[in-house]
Amino acid sequence: MHKKSVGKTKQTSKNETRQERYPRPAWLPKGVVEEEELCPECFKVVGDRSRYKLVCMLGKASEGMTVGALTEELKLKQPTVTHHLQILKSVEAVEVVPQGRERVYRLNRDAHCFEECKIPY
Repeated sequence: MHKKSVGKTKQTSKNETRQERYPRPAWLPKGVVEEEELCPECFKVVGDRSRYKLVCMLGKASEGMTVGALTEELKLKQPTVTHHLQILKSVEAVEVVPQGRERVYRLNRDAHCFEECKIPY
């Protein structure tokens, strides 16, 4: 079976370029977006199960959470949690607030992925 390359620009029959979409992850609830595929930015948010769990945890923590608290709750290593947070930050899905030596991460509910694509948290 031929798989399409994900996230690459390719030529259409009318010599126009279009951005291919990413398939919906199995753990994402139905009805989140009108299409069966996600935009590349939103796929970054939900494309990994641990990252989506992180989004859901931050969505329930109105005051935000530190990396230490997220690491303990997710049962992941600190560098892994930091990596996921950096990806979420790159698509503006999280905001970072310095508090002393720690950084508190909060979900940016106004981000495209939550406002337009309706990814639940």
